[in-house]
Amino acid sequence: MPGYVKPAFFIFLVVIAAGISGGFMAADRGRRVPGWCLLCALLPPFLLLLYFARPLREVEGVVRKCSKCGGLIKWHAPVCKFCKSEQTG
Repeated sequence: MPGYVKPAFFIFLVVIAAGISGGFMAADRGRRVPGWCLLCALLPPFLLLLYFARPLREVEGVVRKCSKCGGLIKWHAPVCKFCKSEQTG
């Protein structure tokens, strides 16, 4: 039957999609990409954990450290949300 999609193929696509999206989210949060890809592919509920996780370190274009207090803030934030100091650059 030409229009039939096998369930195993569909499950394989879901696993691939979960692994790829977990990798992208891990990269945005400064975490190790290969480990999170594998973990999210095998156990997709870990995508929620990764979605709500805070960044671990600076990621160019996403988050940076405050020049005064060292807290992680959004890349283009003009004022630190922790110490309320003006940010340069």
